[in-house]
Amino acid sequence: MLSTILLFREALYGALVIGIACSVLGAYVVLRRIVFVGAALAQLSSAGIALALFLGGLGIGGEFTHHPVVMALVVTLAGALFFGAGGGARASVPPDAAIGVTYAVAAAAGILLIAKAKTGEAHDIFLQGNILGITRSDTLVLLAVCLPVLVVHALFYKEFLFVSFDRETARTLGYKVNRWNLFLYLTLGLVISYSMQYAGVMLVFNYLVIPPVTGLLLARSMRGIFTIAVASAVVASVAGFALSIPFDLPSGPAIIAASGALALVAAGAARLRTN
Repeated sequence: MLSTILLFREALYGALVIGIACSVLGAYVVLRRIVFVGAALAQLSSAGIALALFLGGLGIGGEFTHHPVVMALVVTLAGALFFGAGGGARASVPPDAAIGVTYAVAAAAGILLIAKAKTGEAHDIFLQGNILGITRSDTLVLLAVCLPVLVVHALFYKEFLFVSFDRETARTLGYKVNRWNLFLYLTLGLVISYSMQYAGVMLVFNYLVIPPVTGLLLARSMRGIFTIAVASAVVASVAGFALSIPFDLPSGPAIIAASGALALVAAGAARLRTN
């Protein structure tokens, strides 16, 4: 097992960066009950990647489409701005419906664009990413994006927590709730858009949801939820890599399966604790 991990250690390092960053932000996604927003942003990011691959195959866009993450970043941040500003909240369409429409349209658009893209392995990149193809330079790029986001969340932990779960009191005390809310969505969109090109839709969404759910099942404090979520993402990543290579399994789904197994164990432990 150790030799397997060492063989693909560069890819594992990248997966750990993605897993840690997404699990921290995912705690807000789960606790604020905006899981569908996370799914919609992931689909928007994948649609951005698909659009870049499609336009690049046609020779349109130059350097702008040569790097799919640029298009993914633009599309995802646009979605984050829309959701963070309360898109659909003042219209006749309920916010949940607006998020659902965005998810469905982005997913369909991505599939249609990928179907016509001329890039060789576009379909696999779109669905699963290329987690084993992460290099040291890729990990450094991910660190350059994710580390500042995590530092910001550590510095403004109380502010993010306050405006997320006690908005009325925060407004009374003078917090600009809408601005902080938008800031949270922008950091979420930034991390998702960069993670998507390496990890794909399924794995990014897994990191956003399942490790935080594991933390929610086991922890009794907010700091505990964040700590267990990160630990769960790390353990699932290592276990997924260690099991996928010798058994010739796709690494992304193996990590997701490991995350699910940890969540099931946590659910059982939580049930025993309440009895």
